[in-house]
Amino acid sequence: MTDTKNDILLESELYDEFDELKPGWRPLLDDKLRVYSDPDSEHHFDCILASLIKEFLLWDDDGAATVFAQRFDDLYSTVYEPRFNGYRGRKKGWTGYLLVFYQTLCQTAVQIRYDDPKQERLVRLLVELGKLPSRSVKVFVQSAFGCVDTKVWSSHLLLPYELRVADPGEMYPDVFGDLAIPENLQSLERASVEYVNFHTFNARCIAAGLDTGLNGPFASEGPIISVGLNPGDHSFKAPWVDCLVMAAAQYIIIAGDVIDAECVKKQAPPDRWGWKGWENGNGPSLWKHWATKLGEIADTLLRGEDPGFRMLEGNRGTLTDMVIKARDKMVALEPELLVQSDSDPATEAKTETQAQIAGEAQAH
Repeated sequence: MTDTKNDILLESELYDEFDELKPGWRPLLDDKLRVYSDPDSEHHFDCILASLIKEFLLWDDDGAATVFAQRFDDLYSTVYEPRFNGYRGRKKGWTGYLLVFYQTLCQTAVQIRYDDPKQERLVRLLVELGKLPSRSVKVFVQSAFGCVDTKVWSSHLLLPYELRVADPGEMYPDVFGDLAIPENLQSLERASVEYVNFHTFNARCIAAGLDTGLNGPFASEGPIISVGLNPGDHSFKAPWVDCLVMAAAQYIIIAGDVIDAECVKKQAPPDRWGWKGWENGNGPSLWKHWATKLGEIADTLLRGEDPGFRMLEGNRGTLTDMVIKARDKMVALEPELLVQSDSDPATEAKTETQAQIAGEAQAH
């Protein structure tokens, strides 16, 4: 086994020239190991969990998720409960354990690059935990201001809450200030990477059948895709930076089957928070909007033209591949939606575009 507590990066590898923690899951976890190493520290359990998650990610074995799921479960009864049970608030019973566990796991996922297999390993860990014998408990949910009856680990009750805490947020230009300033530009680039990492991890959770929605399934993913692709709704602005489009594409590539099955075929969820016309039979219409927009972006990128939003250095090839894969998947899932039977002249231009998308998808 790896000695994770002693194998810690040097300070020069943890912090950048602006004294900020460097991006990546190793700096994140090693910083926790360094800061909370004192056994008498109130947050020493953060160190214990960070060490175990780090060991899991470094353990190169196909059965690691099963083994470590049991170790995380055992940790509660052998280490956590004797020390923290009886404390009030955050450190009482399962609540404190689950909060620290999901906080650390979600923070780590956001710092793992979207195409790194370690992200999928974290999802497999959650899936394996869900297979363990469950325990009926009351868990204090801070945002709900009360205790909730749940089962551990079968429900992953706190996953949606802690995932939202780890959310890097929306990408507004004015947040980053003057991008001629190196520190501001670095902040934009890091936030963009975290944005794609976060939404890719969320898509992986959805594809694995894990519920990550605070307000019901798909209450936030639809607006994220719509904002990223700007399907013509006036409440959405055109994407400002390429990470918005990349996140939208990742949802389709990774969780497109689930979104199609639940939101197009079943016409769910209800019209709220920017879905704009998803209910009352309009889910297929929005699906067509997304596919059409993906086709337009793909064509623009393939021609080497300006897509109309900021392209971060070196991202054109990656973004082009993502957009094409997402477009092709949408066509494959709902090919009939891209062929308009209506002969209304107002739809002819849209029909031609959709037919072109379908033809290009078959060629790939």
